[in-house]
Amino acid sequence: MFLKKDTDKPKKKIRISELDFKYRLIIAVCIFLLGVVLFLINKGKFYGLDNNGNLSLLKKIVAVWFGCFMIMSFSVIYENKLSDAVNKIINLSIMEWYPVVCFFIVELTIGTDCRIIIMNLRRLLLNIALYMIVYYLFYAITASVRASVIGLSTFTALFAMVNIYLLKFRQIPLMATDFLVIRTALNVAGDFDFTPDIYVLLLICYLVAVIVASSMIKENNKLRKNIPFRVIIAVIYIGFFGFMYHLTIKTDYLQEKYIQFNTFRPTKSYTKNGGLLTFTKSIQLCMFDKPDGYSEKTVAKIAKDYPSDSVIDISAEKKPNVIVIMNEAFADLQAVGEFETNEEVLPFYNSMKENTIKGFTYVSVFGGQTANTEYEFLTGDSKAFLPENSTPYQLYIKDYMPSLTGNMVLNGYQGNLALHPFYGSGYNRINVYNNLGFSEFLDVYNFENPTYIRDFISDSSDFAKVIEEYEKCKAKSDAPFYLFNVTMQNHSSYDMDFDTLPKTIKITSEDKKNADAERYLNLVHLSDAALKELIEYFEKVEEPTVIVWFGDHEPGISDKFYENITGKKLDKMTGLESMELYKTPFFIWANYDIDEEYYDKISVNYLHSLMLKKTGLNMTGYNKFLLDMFEDIPVITGNGYIGADGNFYKKDDVNSPYYETIEKYNMIVYNHLFDTKNRNSFFEYTK
Repeated sequence: MFLKKDTDKPKKKIRISELDFKYRLIIAVCIFLLGVVLFLINKGKFYGLDNNGNLSLLKKIVAVWFGCFMIMSFSVIYENKLSDAVNKIINLSIMEWYPVVCFFIVELTIGTDCRIIIMNLRRLLLNIALYMIVYYLFYAITASVRASVIGLSTFTALFAMVNIYLLKFRQIPLMATDFLVIRTALNVAGDFDFTPDIYVLLLICYLVAVIVASSMIKENNKLRKNIPFRVIIAVIYIGFFGFMYHLTIKTDYLQEKYIQFNTFRPTKSYTKNGGLLTFTKSIQLCMFDKPDGYSEKTVAKIAKDYPSDSVIDISAEKKPNVIVIMNEAFADLQAVGEFETNEEVLPFYNSMKENTIKGFTYVSVFGGQTANTEYEFLTGDSKAFLPENSTPYQLYIKDYMPSLTGNMVLNGYQGNLALHPFYGSGYNRINVYNNLGFSEFLDVYNFENPTYIRDFISDSSDFAKVIEEYEKCKAKSDAPFYLFNVTMQNHSSYDMDFDTLPKTIKITSEDKKNADAERYLNLVHLSDAALKELIEYFEKVEEPTVIVWFGDHEPGISDKFYENITGKKLDKMTGLESMELYKTPFFIWANYDIDEEYYDKISVNYLHSLMLKKTGLNMTGYNKFLLDMFEDIPVITGNGYIGADGNFYKKDDVNSPYYETIEKYNMIVYNHLFDTKNRNSFFEYTK
């Protein structure tokens, strides 16, 4: 038998830490020089706009960039020869302060202003506690400080990167509801440009630096095999996690401490509250319960009594053009409370009688959250069954959803345009309108030389654009035209005078005078004048045309003003009385003969179904269900509902005579919005 030569023995791997100091020094210098070279190659990416809009070097980013390479270089040189006792103290301190580092890394790379969060100690501590939850999860699993540091760093880098790309692609940061549609997101991911910017490069650099630096951590490996220790750590972690879950998600603690989720601009919530805390807050918006007794079969049984009309049931010449205008904050304050003005605020609206159906429509929101009224009108769903501060546009509509618009497309309409004279990113409209079936979305960038009232495009210019798009489509085809318009002129706030806003209307009731209210009244007075121009144009159009008009909410004027004109404290109002603060004027007008009617109470979720019925257009089974329900429950909003008996009820009032109908509606809304895989066909026309 021959002995194997020594050369056949496996070679021992040489670690960097085992190299001579001079070699490690050379490697460290090379690493730092690599950082310098990468900086010079990507120097242009290290510049951004300052507060004055000037291009300047991002000094914080540069500092963190070179800080990462210095850490990597130092980690190669340094040999941890400290005693076990000292290393134990260091490891304990890492467990306390490292989550703070991760918090600042995220806020720095996603572009929030940390100073705002730091100024509020509660928000700062809650953010750090949430990063600790992630850190201690890794520690409870591994009992390793090194593994926990790398785990939290990986989470930090991924969380920040996802937000960077989401803000780039859709102008909205990560929300918990995004995980409900992860498959859809992956399907379209290939259509986007993922070229890393400096913030993504910085996060990669940071993660590499942490992994390299973790080699310096010296820990007691015996703890991993200590079963009693592992059990104690797990129990402590479960307790900590349970406490934070209860505090931030299961209770109203965050709401009570004014830590809220801004559904119009979630980025503002990220800036004000911190990224991870805002994301955690958004989890509450995912917590919608399946209605009791809900099933696909139950909805199908309800739908069986309401068959949808076919798209061929109505001849082409009977289809009128349909123009829907949701006028920003258009309300009749004198219908809410008593006060007098020097002249009529809405003279043209009040004069509309012939071929006009009008009255008051009730909405779920006050002073803002326009998109919720849009959602209720376009889909027929009510916000009554959704989380209080949720906005479906932002949270739930991630794929195609049957709506008035989608059905107009099926019915052979052309145009199918959404028009909004402001930025398309607001309320995620730029994405949602496509899912609701709109062919094109025209926003502020599609207006040429419009007139402005204050800082917003005027209703007059807005309606001129409506006419322009109508004429453009009609030049191409005789097919009926459909457009949905959300105006902007009357948007809050009303606390400043502008040269472009005349002061024609004045409150003459001395005890009711309010400067903000007067500015608002002058705005809607201008809307009324623009409305007259619009109607006068379509009166002369030979083709049958229907215009639907309604306000999205009452204006956000001070509580004191509303209390003054109603003569009641807002917090002392009954449910029925408070509903009066959630009504706006509406009308359905036609340039041909239709029966004139007045509706004192109808909530906005019924409005498009009413338009279809009164103008002879075909209806889906859902439209028919809603009109049937309207007879029993004329008003249903996120604040409660009013029955045909004139009484106010909360949506969960089991003693209500309408409770069974409410439960049916709840199931239908759930099927329409959430159970998309089993969505019933009665939301669309039959083909």
